[in-house]
Amino acid sequence: ELKEVFDGGAYFQTPKPTKLLRRICSLASEGDDLVLDFFAGSATTAHAVMALNARDGGARSFIQVQLPEPTPDRSPAREAGFDTISDLARTRIERAGEKVAADFKAELEARSEPLDIGFRSYELTDTNFSKWRVASDVEPDKLEQHLLSLRDSAEDDATADALLTELLLKQGYSLSEASTELTVAGLPLQSVGAGLLLAYLDEHTKPTLDQLRAGVDEEPARLVILEDAFQGDDELKTNLAQLCKSKDVELWTA
Repeated sequence: ELKEVFDGGAYFQTPKPTKLLRRICSLASEGDDLVLDFFAGSATTAHAVMALNARDGGARSFIQVQLPEPTPDRSPAREAGFDTISDLARTRIERAGEKVAADFKAELEARSEPLDIGFRSYELTDTNFSKWRVASDVEPDKLEQHLLSLRDSAEDDATADALLTELLLKQGYSLSEASTELTVAGLPLQSVGAGLLLAYLDEHTKPTLDQLRAGVDEEPARLVILEDAFQGDDELKTNLAQLCKSKDVELWTA
């Protein structure tokens, strides 16, 4: 079964059969339950959950956790371009979703809601915000260097998605919240959770007050903007704070 997913590649010696995992999940879950596997390996659990949803009309979701354990040197997996087990797991989920959609085509056509075979992948990394990258016992000379680095809000090469992910974690939001790109008065914003949060994450382009006013008029629960986006304009920041206060929008700068 695993060879079929990986086009003949034999990368695991003892993979779990999806039929077994599907049976376990059918006994222990239903509807839109969440299935968690802390030792994902080849991501058999994710494959089984998608297949079970296709079979019984469920909407279960899954979380797969796998350390980026290196594949052995000169192993078939390494030679195929998979440097870590988590690389294999991500590829398995992608291909398994396509396979489930094909194998259960008839069942899926009868569903009122389409089968969700998408997923998000996250990995542990350092912070993208320089002002959060310091320990309490930092040496004086290093603290001075850190204070100088605070002239920048975020790493120049950080993507908007990476910044948004970290902001969601810092503020206690779920990483499963729906997020979309939204343009308001020419201002590119990240919208999270249908009104939970709006974020402007471009520190290189200074927004106008009219653009910020239009964003506040969307009335999100919280508006997030990078400190460097103000480019030292304290008047603009003060005016934005007043606009947010008038609309009962919480302003948060990063």
